[in-house]
Amino acid sequence: MRGVWLFLHFMGFAAWLGGGLAMMLAGITAKHFPPEERLAVYRATSVVARNLIGPGALLVLLSGFVLSIPFFQAAMPGWLVAMQGLGLIGAIIAIGIVTPTAARMGRLELDPRGELPESFAGLRKRQVIFATLAGIFALLALLVGTALR
Repeated sequence: MRGVWLFLHFMGFAAWLGGGLAMMLAGITAKHFPPEERLAVYRATSVVARNLIGPGALLVLLSGFVLSIPFFQAAMPGWLVAMQGLGLIGAIIAIGIVTPTAARMGRLELDPRGELPESFAGLRKRQVIFATLAGIFALLALLVGTALR
């Protein structure tokens, strides 16, 4: 059964980080698009966040908890505590900030002048900052769980 949980843990991680990389590249590419096309890109990245990033981070949390149960009986190794802490922070950011912000960006419409709405710049800045933070915490958790184990 441990193998199934490990598979789910890796799949969740692949969805979380893969979705994050896809969103990052799409956002960078869309910077120079006209407003209508730019919002279309953000509608697509909203789907990525809601179907890959959020669920992937949740799957990593749930499977990670189950995989950690055998360690609850004794003192946990430092690498495991670090991996759990970093992963938990990253997942909370991904689930609680990145995914809802992407959903809001996906619902934006052009203003009456045909330009990006006023809320776009603030939402995009928020998304850039927190998606970057979530990705950094996820990568640090991966590094600790592999290289420092």
